[in-house]
Parts: sequence; C-alpha cells; structure tokens
Amino acid sequence: MALILLCIYYIGCNLLKIKALAMKRIYLTALLLAGSLFSYAQKGFILQHQPKNGFVTIDGGISLPVSKFAECSSRDEQAGLARQGTMASISAGYRIVGPVGLMVRGELFRNGVHAEALLDGLYRAQGDSWTANSGYWAVTSITAGPYVNVPLGRWTMQFRATAGRATAICPSTSLRGRFLDIPMTIETAEARSVARSYNGGLTLRYRLGRSTAMQLNTDYSRADFTFQDMKTATNNGVGQGQTNVMTSFKPISVVNISVGLTVLFGNRQRVF
Repeated sequence: MALILLCIYYIGCNLLKIKALAMKRIYLTALLLAGSLFSYAQKGFILQHQPKNGFVTIDGGISLPVSKFAECSSRDEQAGLARQGTMASISAGYRIVGPVGLMVRGELFRNGVHAEALLDGLYRAQGDSWTANSGYWAVTSITAGPYVNVPLGRWTMQFRATAGRATAICPSTSLRGRFLDIPMTIETAEARSVARSYNGGLTLRYRLGRSTAMQLNTDYSRADFTFQDMKTATNNGVGQGQTNVMTSFKPISVVNISVGLTVLFGNRQRVF
C-alpha cells in the first residue's frame, strides 16, 4: 500500500512539473508573439508616416471659367462665353532639396459655350427667330516647375507654380434663322492656337498607407491665345453667301477643383 501511494505521489509531482513547464512555454510563446506583433505594428506605423521623395498623381474634377473667359457678351471680342466644364490632370514630381522639388503636370479641361449669348449681337427684325449651336472649348497644357511640401502629420500641403505650353481649340458656332423671310446661316469654323501657359495651385493630401494618398486640389490656369484665320461663312439660303477671315484674341483663365489618388515612391530616409 505504501508503495502504491509513493508511486501516485511521484507521478503527481511529475505531472505538476510537466504542467508548469508547458505553461511556461505557453507564456513565453505568447510574449514572443506579442512582441512580434508590436514590432510589426510599429514598423507599419513608421513606414506609413515615412516621408517619400516622389509622387505620381491622377486627378479629375470641375473647371470654372473666370474673368474674360466667363463673360457672356458677344459684343466683347475677348469674351469666351464659357460654361462650367470638366477637367483631368496627371502630374509627377520628385523632391530635390528639403521640402522643395520639381514637377511636371499635364492638364486638360473642356468648357461648353453659352450659345444663346451668340445671338446678343445679331440684328433681328421683329418676328425673326434664330437658333444658336456651339462646340466646346478644349485646352491641353504641359507645364513644369517647383513645388513645396509642408508636412502636417499624415496630412501634407503642397504649393506649386508651373509654366509651359498650351493648345486651345476654339469651338465652331452656327447661327440659323430668318431675316425678312429670307433663311440665313452664319457659321464659324473651329480654330486652334498655341500659347504660353501658367499654372498655380494648392493641394491638401492625406496619407492612406505606405505608398498611397488621396488629395484635394485647386488650381488657377491662364493662357492668352490668338486664333488666326478664323473663317466665318454667311449664306442666305438661295445660293448667295460670303466668307470672311478674321483674327481673334482670347484670354482663357479657369479655376479647377479636383480630387485624386497619389502613388508615393522613394524613401527619404531608409529605416529598415
């Protein structure tokens, strides 16, 4: 009987030792796992906040005509009669010194025309009815220049000023109606011009992760275009007509508001 009790005691002590050893290993594994998770989270946090040297951005939004471009008087030769339109842009930049970098920006905006304003300068007898139609203003520009980033935690403010070349398409227009019971059409053909372009803007960017961010932009763009050899054809509907050639100066300026997605690259300081 004593031998049996001794065996039970011995087995119980060994079981307690095995249990204690197993618990110790479990605690040690849990500590190692917690430390690993903490290290991974810390590394991820650092990488998400680590400054990047370069960026590539795609944006889209609305285009708001301002100044002469927005005027709706056909009596003003410089008025653009432009409506609110749409815009898209793509840009890329790289940090050079401190917060200062250089960027290249491509932009396209399209604006409709207040076609009814084309009838303001048209002489019409009482009872005459006229209709007006028009295409779209389309301006494409490629500019380059410096930018400055101001970091604010996960937010970044970017100021930029660029200059380059822009190409504009002046829309075709068509006026149709009757003058003293005679059908008439007045059509102006589409014209193109190239000019120097200037752009200034502000971006508010929010860091989403290691290499992505979202942003809100506002930009002011201006270019002064001279459209040469613009042809206006007048036809009275009975085979009689004439064509006039003229030159038109149009200052085009817009404020663009857009949102976009940014891809960041190039670690400023490699931590890991």
